[in-house]
Amino acid sequence: MARRIALVLCLCAAWAFPAAPRAQDDVPQPVAATSVSQTEVPSTEAGSDSTAIPRAHLRVRDARVAVLRSGPGAEHPIVSTVLEDDVLVVDARTGEWYHAVSPDGTSGWVHESLLANDVDRVKFAFRPDPGKVDRQGTMQLVAFAGGYAADREDNSFLYGARLGYALSSHVSFEVAVGRTRVRRSTFVIEQLFNLRIEEEVFDVFYYEAGVSYDILARRRVTPFVAVGFGATILNARVEPTYSMAIGTRAFLTRRTALRWEIRDHRLKAGNQFTRFTGDNLEFSAGAEVLF
Repeated sequence: MARRIALVLCLCAAWAFPAAPRAQDDVPQPVAATSVSQTEVPSTEAGSDSTAIPRAHLRVRDARVAVLRSGPGAEHPIVSTVLEDDVLVVDARTGEWYHAVSPDGTSGWVHESLLANDVDRVKFAFRPDPGKVDRQGTMQLVAFAGGYAADREDNSFLYGARLGYALSSHVSFEVAVGRTRVRRSTFVIEQLFNLRIEEEVFDVFYYEAGVSYDILARRRVTPFVAVGFGATILNARVEPTYSMAIGTRAFLTRRTALRWEIRDHRLKAGNQFTRFTGDNLEFSAGAEVLF
C-alpha cells in the first residue's frame, strides 16, 4: 500500500515540475543558408512630367566627359558619365533635358547642349566592290554623250565611245572616238576687230589613245584622271591633239557603272593666217560595262 501511494506522489510531482532541458537542447538549430543576390539599382525612368519621344540615337559632343543625372536638372545627383562621341539612346524629354541610355546600359538625364544628331559614318565609307575586288585584266566599254565647247565658246552636242583594258588595279589603257557638229559664229580675227562674218558650221571628229589612273582603286565610287593623244578632224584638216581629263566612275553592280568626266582637248585651229592653240572642252556622261 505504501508503495502505491509513493508511486502516485512521484507521478504527480513529475507532472507538476517538468524536467529541465539538457545542455545540447539549448544549442539553436542551424538555419539553411540562403543566397542573397546583389540588389540591382533600377535605372532612372523618365519623370511623370516628361514627354515621350520616338527613340533616337544622339552623339555626345563638345565635352570630353558628360554626366547623366538622376533627374532633369543640374540640381539632381550624377548617376554616370559618358565620353565624347558616345552614342546615347533617348526616349523622353523635359524642357532642355533628354532621358537617355548610355552604351553601358545606365540611364539618366543629359542636357540637350551636349548632344548632336548621330551620323552613321559607316554608310559614307568607301568599300571595295563586293562583286569584283580587283578589276585588273577586264575590258571596259563606255558609251557617252554630252556637250562640246569649241574654243570654250561654241557649244554643241557630242557623242562617242571608249574601249579600255585594265593593265593593273589602278591603270587602264583606253582608246576613244567622238563626233560633234560645231556652229562657230566668230573667228579670232573677228574678235580682234569686233567684226562679224557669216557663221560657220562644220563637223568635228576626234580619235585618241591614252591611259587613265584610278585614284581610289577597287571602290564603288572611283575618281580618276586621264591623258590622251590623237588627232581631231575639222574643216577637212587633221590637227594633232592631246587631252587631259578628270572624272568619276560609280559602280552600280559588279559589271556596270556610271561615268562622267571633264576633258580638255588642246589643238591648233584657224586658217593659215590665224593659227592658234585652243581649248575645246568636253563635258560628258555615260554608262560603262566590264567584260
